[in-house]
Amino acid sequence: MPFLHFSTTKIMSRQKKTALSKGIIECVKLLPGKPAERAMIRIDDNCDIFRGGEIAECAFMETIYQKPLSEEACRAYIEALYDLMKKELELDVPQCYFAMVDLDTWGSRGTLH
Repeated sequence: MPFLHFSTTKIMSRQKKTALSKGIIECVKLLPGKPAERAMIRIDDNCDIFRGGEIAECAFMETIYQKPLSEEACRAYIEALYDLMKKELELDVPQCYFAMVDLDTWGSRGTLH
């Protein structure tokens, strides 16, 4: 169950957030062993994200998960996310950043894993 936190300077309607979350779930399917149907997605829009001291039209997404993934899977995932950002938010490659965070420990179902 990955947790994904997406932040953007763009203003998004509830409908747009729903469409984006569905697109993100399709991207998660590219990550072996990460059940897309259990992915938790937080979308924050209208954020003040600064670059060079100015608010920039951009987006940042962090994907947190347990157990390592192959470089190939991570590459396919991130490239699919770039395509999604272009399609859903009209953000070009230089406007989007993604972080993959692999945790050694994870708590769920009442215990540490």
